[in-house]
Parts: sequence; C-alpha cells; structure tokens
Amino acid sequence: MPVVPSKDVEAIQYFEDHVSIWSEAGATIGVTVPQADGVTDATAAARTAYQAQQQAKQAAKNSTVAFQAAMRVMRTKGGDLIKTVKAFAANSADPSTVYTKAQIEPPAPPTPAPLPGQPTDFNVQLQSDGAVNIKWKSTNSAASGGVYFAVRRKLAGETSFTLVGTTGSKSFVDATIPTGTTSLTYIVQGFRGQSAGTASEQLSLQFGSAGSGTMNTTLRMAA
Repeated sequence: MPVVPSKDVEAIQYFEDHVSIWSEAGATIGVTVPQADGVTDATAAARTAYQAQQQAKQAAKNSTVAFQAAMRVMRTKGGDLIKTVKAFAANSADPSTVYTKAQIEPPAPPTPAPLPGQPTDFNVQLQSDGAVNIKWKSTNSAASGGVYFAVRRKLAGETSFTLVGTTGSKSFVDATIPTGTTSLTYIVQGFRGQSAGTASEQLSLQFGSAGSGTMNTTLRMAA
C-alpha cells in the first residue's frame, strides 16, 4: 500500500507533516541534511503552486460568471435594438432600404403551406336513411390553414363528375343519392385556398338488395 497519498493536496499535507521529523531525526533514520532540506523546499514550492492554482481556478470561475452575465446583457439589448429596426421596417414604405442601412438580414419570405395530401384509406358506411358516410385519411389536418375537401360524384350512366359538397373534416355524408341508384363513384380532393392537392383514386360503390329491406355495399377502388 503506498505511503504517500495519491491525491495532490493530501500528498503536500503528508510531506508538510513529516519533513521536520525527518530533518530532526536525520542521523537516526539515515537521512542527510541536504535530503531533508530538499524535501522541505520542494514541499513549500508545491504548496505555493497549489495555492496559486486554486486562486487561478477561482479567478477563472469569476471571469466566466462575469463573461456570461455580460453576454446576456449584450444579447438582450442588441436583440431589443434589432426588434426596433424590424418594427420600423415593417411600417416603412421601403423596408429593404431600412434593412440595407442597418446591415440586418431581412426576414425570409414565408414558406408556402404544403398542399393537402391525397385522400386514401377510405371507410364507407351505408346509413339507415340511405345516405353514405365516407371517411378517409390525409397527411394534412383538416380545417387547418384553410384546408378543405371537395367531394365529387358520378352516378351510373353519367359521363362526368359533379360536385356534391365540401367539408372541413376528413369525412362527408352524401344524403343526395337518388332513389334506385345501383352504383356510383366518388373522387375526393383536398384544397388549400384555391390550390388543389392530388385527387384520390376513384371510389366506386355498388348497391344491391340483401334480404328483406336490407342493403349491402361493395367497395372497390378503380384507377
């Protein structure tokens, strides 16, 4: 087991506690005067260096705290000034000149909101009153940022699709299906303002009697 402690400050204290003993008992323990004096001087130098190190560490800590405080003040005051310039530019007839004179980067133009995603994963339910409830998924939240969905329908025998309604959610109830309809096709398309997203694939429904007063539907996707 080591005689001298491994920690620096404890080692300094160990030699400070022993050098006078070794010096006084030199001849008895086989230590010469130069040896004892050498350890005494080295221990004193180590203590002085340790104290200087501790003072430097404290000074560095104090400097770091002061630097961080100064940076916070600078960023706050500088940030407030830049906000003032931007507010002035916003109300100016020539904002670009304000930013140029201040040598401040003007704000980037707003990024256009993405178009609604293509409606997919349809779920269809036939209600007791003959209406059809259609639900779907889309990558964009409905009713956010001006997003809405248009539902177009084509009945059997028709050659073109007709708009039957719009919705701000990802579902639509078609209560205008003519009596006696045997099949029809829907297309759902998302819009953001006047910009259109990708339309869904055609959603075709077939109706047929399935027992007394009941009906069933057959859902198929067609390109």
